[in-house]
Amino acid sequence: MAVPNYCHHSFNLLKSESTLIQWICSMCHSGPHWYIFECKYCKLKTCRPCTNKA
Repeated sequence: MAVPNYCHHSFNLLKSESTLIQWICSMCHSGPHWYIFECKYCKLKTCRPCTNKA
C-alpha cells in the first residue's frame, strides 16, 4: 500500500497484549516489535526512530 507524502502524521502507540502479535516497521522494515506507532490518518506503522523521520 502506498503511503501519501502529504499526510500530517499523528501517531498512536499500539502495544501487543500477547506474544502472538508482532509488527514490522513499514519504513525501515526492522522488527518484529512488541509495540509500534500507527498514524491515525494513513495507518502507517513505524518504529520509534522512524516516527521522528516521518
